[in-house]
Amino acid sequence: MFDRDDFAVFADPTLAGRLNLIRTRLDPKFSVAGPVLAATLEAAGGPAQTLHLARHLRRHKNPPPDTWLALSASPRGYKMLPHLELGLWDDRLFLWVALLTESKAHEPVPDPTRVRDLALALPGPFELGRDHTSKEVMPLTAANFDRVAAGFTATAKGEFLIGQTYRRDGALFAQPDELWADIQDRVAALAPLYRALQA
Repeated sequence: MFDRDDFAVFADPTLAGRLNLIRTRLDPKFSVAGPVLAATLEAAGGPAQTLHLARHLRRHKNPPPDTWLALSASPRGYKMLPHLELGLWDDRLFLWVALLTESKAHEPVPDPTRVRDLALALPGPFELGRDHTSKEVMPLTAANFDRVAAGFTATAKGEFLIGQTYRRDGALFAQPDELWADIQDRVAALAPLYRALQA
């Protein structure tokens, strides 16, 4: 599925060139990965998922620094809902269950105690983020969860991301099959939390 050669997309410094590489190299992979991950979420009792591919339609000069697929319960969009994102920066692949700023206007914040319990019960290491436009991540710990959750509810632009990043130079990128298996395992582990965020 995903391998180190995919990062060559970001070596093209031009808008047209990078968009073409995204469309021809990454979007076909996203189109295969999306339905597999959607089926995993749906099998855990979640709502039917719609695949959204990043289109970068607002970019007219600078090439996009990242690209992604998103899965959400709405065919009309994903940013206003809890959703799952899988994508690439120039040096890492990211997998997030995400609540963005736009979701605050459409969805009430779910039961924070239940979401916290599910997050802290996730098997193995996971990470947190608070800005989908930043590479900054932190380990999933109780203290970090509370910090990110408080920022989501207390600030206008707070976001909440929970998942995992995979560095380009990491061991899993030397074994693409193992990387894809790990992504699928993590989506299955995140599915109960994702379902709770839909409530």
